[in-house]
Amino acid sequence: MSAFSIARGQDDVTVLDQIDFSDTTLIGSEYLNKTIADYVDSNQEYDMILAADNVLAYASSNYEMYKYVYQFLISGFSALGANMVVDYMVRLPYFEFVDASEEQSAEMNAIAESYVRVRIGAKAPAIKAATIKGKPFDLYEIDTEYTLILFWSPSCPHCTDMIKDLARFVSKHDNVTLVTVSVDEDLRKVKKTLRKSRMKGYHICDGEGWSSPIASDYAVDTTPTMFLLSDNIIVAKPFDVEELITFFEK
Repeated sequence: MSAFSIARGQDDVTVLDQIDFSDTTLIGSEYLNKTIADYVDSNQEYDMILAADNVLAYASSNYEMYKYVYQFLISGFSALGANMVVDYMVRLPYFEFVDASEEQSAEMNAIAESYVRVRIGAKAPAIKAATIKGKPFDLYEIDTEYTLILFWSPSCPHCTDMIKDLARFVSKHDNVTLVTVSVDEDLRKVKKTLRKSRMKGYHICDGEGWSSPIASDYAVDTTPTMFLLSDNIIVAKPFDVEELITFFEK
């Protein structure tokens, strides 16, 4: 049974009732993050939607809290690959009940829009940059059947493990071109890690870290994050290499 189901079974008193969502000092706290994460935890995306809906309803009494909770939820679901939940959340449920100024409303819409741009079925944002070898790169000029974009960092253990598996995957799939975008500012570390992997593809590191406009365009706030494109359309957002392999075995 999920944490969500447990919480819903306590005589209509949920763990959310124990949180003072008007207390902005809780923003970013481990207590708030863990309570929300446990509450929305489920193996079913429909249950996740119901749980997220409830959390947002509670948080809507305060704009700053609502904005934080919304971003926390949508980034978490995005990282989990819960695409149906993310698609639902970009509709801004309960936002009409938030006491927000026109400027704050515009801010929330911008946050939602950043995720709309990279939903499955959308055209992938353009990437024009220099590779780590100093050569010009244009995403839209790739002509293979599929393009796989990986956002990563050499300081992320999951990323370095994934790179090893991706190197093998790419070597077996001639119809896939790999593009890696590092959110690490240390170009030397990026080159060293890629050199060890001997991974084919285009590798980008603009030196701006998490401030990179490429990461912003793709609404990336965690690593590793992958996007699979076909004809520059986002067709999947694999959570890991196993999910990527499953896509190609269909």
